[in-house]
Amino acid sequence: MAFITDNKETILSIIDGWSGKLTYELLSEKLQTELGLKRPPSRHTYTKHDEIKHAFDLKKEELRSKKSAAIEEAKSLFDSSGKLSQLLENLENDDATIAELIKRVEKLENENERLASENNRLNKNNDLILERFARWQHNLQKMDGVDLNQLAVTIDSGLPAKNRD
Repeated sequence: MAFITDNKETILSIIDGWSGKLTYELLSEKLQTELGLKRPPSRHTYTKHDEIKHAFDLKKEELRSKKSAAIEEAKSLFDSSGKLSQLLENLENDDATIAELIKRVEKLENENERLASENNRLNKNNDLILERFARWQHNLQKMDGVDLNQLAVTIDSGLPAKNRD
């Protein structure tokens, strides 16, 4: 678990930049080589962390949709030979730098999409927590003998320090 916490940004970056088939096994092998681990992490290690599992599932779905879109595009290219020759003409001016920039833009777009999705998930969770708090506050107001001002002071003072002796 500490492995995930210490390397979360690296793991998310690798997932965001992933192209091709994505499985937990392939991700584990990549992390083992990238981070110099003795053995690859298990699938369960990833699924215990919501942010990593969410990013993995989102990337997996994106790759599936890209694959089906690429298949459809290839079918349409083969159906009309004029589009294929036009595409090949445009590729003659391709430069390694442009290809690298395109790859980087795609990676940033993927990261942006993942972060937006994660933000939406966290906002929904936040809304649920706020709703729960409002419900508790409402129920406390109905109770006899509960001083909301004293309760607010107690809550705002925070938790007592843990005694770890």
